Formats: sequence, structure tokens, C-alpha cells
Amino acid sequence: MTKKIKIGDWVNSYSKGIFRIEKIIVQFYDESSPNLDGNKIGDKKSDRTIVSKRLLNSKFKKSIGHESCSEYFISHLNSDQAIKLNKILADSPQLLAQFNEYQIPTLTSIYNSYLQIDNNTDLQTALQLNNFIKVGRTFLEIQNEMKRLDILRLQPKNFGNYRFQLLNFDEEYIDKRKIWRDAKLSKA
Repeated sequence: MTKKIKIGDWVNSYSKGIFRIEKIIVQFYDESSPNLDGNKIGDKKSDRTIVSKRLLNSKFKKSIGHESCSEYFISHLNSDQAIKLNKILADSPQLLAQFNEYQIPTLTSIYNSYLQIDNNTDLQTALQLNNFIKVGRTFLEIQNEMKRLDILRLQPKNFGNYRFQLLNFDEEYIDKRKIWRDAKLSKA
């Protein structure tokens, strides 16, 4: 049985190199989920997202950066990797200080949909959603507001002339629902 991963563990990740786990994100199915696969709204997804910082590349050279990926791709360091890492950290304490100072940028999730907007009145109505969303809304709340504003009728069967994007920052959830805090409407 493999050892459970936790924040602070040094690991191998999706990309090559030596990473430290900074955050473990549990996600839930909600109305924005593209496919429920037999799950219900509020069910926990079986796969967690791991946010990690890279300290070294595969040749054990400094390569500070970050990534996020499925927990499926994460594994603990083997004994040779752990020994090399410990020696590098003992020989270069300033490297760990630089690494600790590095801040992972905000992680942004995007939900894309399309609208077919053919007049200025519909455009102005669609733009009203931005202020509504900025306070933080669930997908269900946004859909209900779109119904109230009669925007859902602008959703085409395929592609429209405008792209409507919802943005979630750092995988924020409240009551097992993803929170969208920004929206962008742009020509497709």
C-alpha cells in the first residue's frame, strides 16, 4: 500500500522534477460539471487536485515553479531522490529560502459558453451579469439570473458570436458548489 500524500511532502509530479505539495484541493460535482457520470450534485469527486511547487528539475538543478495536477500523477520520492534532495538542501540553505519565498499565482478555472447576441439591447443585458457575478455566485445562481434576464434564449445550439466565460479563483467552493467571481463576455 502506498503512503498517503499530505501538504509539505516532497514528491514527483506530472512534470519532471522535485516538487513540494502546497495545497490539496477536494472538488465536488455541481451544476457546472460537464458530466455527472452517475454522481449527484454535491458528491465529492474521486480525484483530488494537487498544487505543488517545483524546486529542482530532473537533473537536480534549481528550477523554481509550480503546477497543479491530478493526485493520480503524484508519487513520493524514491530513496535515491530523497538522499540527493537532502544533500542539496543541506549544502544550499539559501535555495530553500528562495523556494519558500516563491508565491504560486492565483489558479483560475474557466467555464466557457456561447451566446448569439445580435443587438445592443441583448448585449447590455448580458453585460449586467458581470456585476451580479463579482460578489461570488454558484453556477445555479448564475443560471437563475440568466433566466430572470431572459439571456438563456441567446444560447445557440452550437457556437455563437460571443464567448461568455465564468472564472473561479483558487478552486473556491462554498457548500460543495464552485464559486464564480468574475465573468468575461468577448467576441468569439
